[in-house]
Amino acid sequence: MIRDRKNTVAEYESGSYSYVATLTILAANELASNDIDYVPLLIKSGLPSSLSSDALAIVPVRSQSEFLDLAADALKDDLLGFHLALNFDFRALGFIYYVVASAENLAEALTKEEEYSAILNEPVRLRSGKTSGVSVELSYEGLDPHLDRHFSEFWITGTLKQCRDFTNRELVPTSATMVHLRAGKVPEMDRYFGREVVFGADRDLLEFGKDAGDLPLVTHDPHLHQLLRRLQSSGSTVRAPEPETLQLRVEKAIAARLRYGTVTIDATASDLGTSARTLTRKLAEEGASFSSILDGVRASLAVRYMRSGEITMSQLAWLLGYREPSTLVRAFKRWTGKTPTEFSRELKQGKFDDA
Repeated sequence: MIRDRKNTVAEYESGSYSYVATLTILAANELASNDIDYVPLLIKSGLPSSLSSDALAIVPVRSQSEFLDLAADALKDDLLGFHLALNFDFRALGFIYYVVASAENLAEALTKEEEYSAILNEPVRLRSGKTSGVSVELSYEGLDPHLDRHFSEFWITGTLKQCRDFTNRELVPTSATMVHLRAGKVPEMDRYFGREVVFGADRDLLEFGKDAGDLPLVTHDPHLHQLLRRLQSSGSTVRAPEPETLQLRVEKAIAARLRYGTVTIDATASDLGTSARTLTRKLAEEGASFSSILDGVRASLAVRYMRSGEITMSQLAWLLGYREPSTLVRAFKRWTGKTPTEFSRELKQGKFDDA
């Protein structure tokens, strides 16, 4: 068992967003179709055992990610998110799918999807842009794109799939990048994307050529589009998510800067549109501090990176914003009671399966 860590670490790990369990239910159904009992995996992830029968269930996104990792291991499918996206009918997302699909062209569709991604009960957030071409950047509420690869690969693959379905064209992105690391190339993904997918990048990003935004949608329906827009304006169809707590916003801002080594309270406060003094005061009112949150984020990510597979101390130190691996080793032992080497050895021996 891992030694009990600081309260700040536990607090960080307990902070979560809750969303509709669409991807979790897809994975549970995939397990069932392969005669694998998914209920123990749901329970191990802290999810209700009846989840797969309730398409509208709202559950913590962190638990969903843990379930996907367990499902991928059980299925022996390291590309589970990618494969689920290929087989998913995105019409199941309901209202928002039809608002996007009924737009006139691809640029408008992506703009609508960006608008609605903030109120869609899934962790994905989409930002579209148009300079020399069309770009789509994806981010994920409550998830770390370095680690939660099944979510990331599901949504970036699904975004490309939707663009192709909407336009009835075999669109090939000019660039496809993802934040998380993979050892070597992934030929199956490269074939589907029509180009090499680059891992270990700064963003989850799809870019298309300059004329892609003008492509008409074969699903365009101006009457349906106007109807859905009126329904949305009435507030009767979608619900905005609960506002984020300050601590969660700080955690996200810290995680985004860690590997660049630019985490300071001044920089984080600036990212949040406030001053370091105000941020310190507001965190104190919530019984927290910037240093404790930073330590908790690093501790949680360190253990998750170690669990995710082979990683060198230099890589881990870089991802956590440490200049020297020796500093990381001291911090890791404070968090877990073990050095990274000891932790990795015992992890391989299966000693932390119940941790």
